[in-house]
Amino acid sequence: MAETLAHQFARTCRVTVVTMEPRLTPRELRATDAPPWTGRIPAGCHHVHLPAAGSGLPRLATLVVRFALLARREEFDAVYSFLMWTNVLVTLAKLLGGRYAHVASEHAMADTLRGDRPRLLSVATTLPVVYRRPDWIVVVSDAARASLGSAGLLPRPGRAVTIPNPVDGEEIRRLAAAPCDLPEPAADRVVLVCVGRLHEHKDHRTLLRAMTRLPEGYCLVLVGDGPLRDELAQDVDRLGLGGRVTFTGVLLNPYPLMRRADVVVLPSKQEGFGLIAAEAAALGRPFVGSAVGGLAELCALLGQPTVEVGDDAGLAATIVRLASEPSAGGTASALVDSAFDPAAIAARYLRLTSG
Repeated sequence: MAETLAHQFARTCRVTVVTMEPRLTPRELRATDAPPWTGRIPAGCHHVHLPAAGSGLPRLATLVVRFALLARREEFDAVYSFLMWTNVLVTLAKLLGGRYAHVASEHAMADTLRGDRPRLLSVATTLPVVYRRPDWIVVVSDAARASLGSAGLLPRPGRAVTIPNPVDGEEIRRLAAAPCDLPEPAADRVVLVCVGRLHEHKDHRTLLRAMTRLPEGYCLVLVGDGPLRDELAQDVDRLGLGGRVTFTGVLLNPYPLMRRADVVVLPSKQEGFGLIAAEAAALGRPFVGSAVGGLAELCALLGQPTVEVGDDAGLAATIVRLASEPSAGGTASALVDSAFDPAAIAARYLRLTSG
C-alpha cells in the first residue's frame, strides 16, 4: 500500500520513502550489497533507510530520534505513516519539534492491535494517548473505524476518516502474467489458494477442516509464513490431507498463482480490510471470505460470498458452488478498478494536508 501511494504522490510532490526494516546497524547497512528494498522504491522517490538493530523500547527510542533529525533536515511538510508501530514512532518524533502535518493510517481491528504478545499489547495501551496527536487518522474500512472507536482507540473521532486501501488492478494483472513458480496442476484438479500470514487470526484450521469435506480432486495452496507453520503441517497430516495441501512460504509475487486458482479463500477471524479479496476480484477469480470486519464490508461491495467464522461446512459448500460456476469471479474487476483507483485514493490522502 505505501509503495502504491508513494508512486502516486510522486506525480505532484517531492516524496521521501523512509524504511526501518530490516533491523540493521549502520555498519551492517554499509556492508549490504542487495538490501531488501532494492527495486521496490517507486520511480521519482528519494529513499532513506534508518538503521537500528535490537528490539523494543531501545530500538524505538533510537528510531524516534533519527526520524526527528531526518524530518528537521529534510523539512518535511507532511508525513504519512502506516500501521501501529510506525504511527507511534512518527507521533513521538513530532514531539521533538517536528512541524510536519501527520496522517496516521491504521488498518487493523481493535482486537488485532491488542494482540496476544506482551510487547504488542504494551504499545497498544498507549494508543488512546498517542492517537490524540496526529492531524488525521485514516482507517481502511468503516468496520475497522467502528471497532477502534468503540475500544477507545480513536480519541478524536472527528479527525478520523475512512479511506480504503488502493488496489492497482492494472499492475496486479501485469504481474499475474509472469510465469508461475509452481508446476501446473492436473487438469482434473480444483485449485484453492489462500494468501496470508500463518497466524491464528487467519484461521487456516477452518479451511483445513473444510478440505476434509471436499472431494479428493480439490487441492489447497497456502501462501505465506508465520508462527503456525509447523502446527498447520501437523494438522495436514492428522487430517489425512497429505498430498492435497502445499505450503509455498512467502511469495513476492503471488498473482500468477492466484490467476490459476479456481477459488481464492480467506477464512480470517479478523480483518480490517481484506486486500486479498480485492486482488482476487481484480484478477477475475472467485473468492469466498469470512463475514467479519472490513472483509465482510469489502465482499458485500464486490458481490463476493461470505461464511460465518469457523463454519467449515458452509465454507466447503460455498467453495464447491464457486468452483462449478465459471463466471463466478468475472464481474468485479472493473468495480475494483473504479472503487480503489490508486490515483483517486492518493488524492484523498493529499487533501487531508492541503488545507
